[in-house]
Amino acid sequence: MTNRHGHPRGLYEPVHGSAPDIAGKGIANPLGTILSTAMLLRHSLGLAAEAKAIEEAVSNTLEHGHRTADLAQDGEETVTTREMAEAVVRAL
Repeated sequence: MTNRHGHPRGLYEPVHGSAPDIAGKGIANPLGTILSTAMLLRHSLGLAAEAKAIEEAVSNTLEHGHRTADLAQDGEETVTTREMAEAVVRAL
C-alpha cells in the first residue's frame, strides 16, 4: 500500500513503545524515537537526505560522549531525555 505520493506506508515506533512507567522522569532514551523519524522520512516520504542528516546528528551526539543512563558505562556522566534530544537538535 502506498500513500498519495506513491511512497510505501509504514508505522514507525521504537521497539520499547511509550514506556509509561518512566514517563516524566527524564531517564528515557529518545534516540529510538528520533531514529524512527529518520526511517519515516526515508521510507515513507522519500526524504533520504533529511533522514541521513538525522542519523548523522545522532551519531555525532554519541561520538561527543552524550549518554542516557541506559547507554552509560559505570562512572560515565549521563544526560536526561531532554538533554539528549537537545544535543541531537544542536548537531543538526
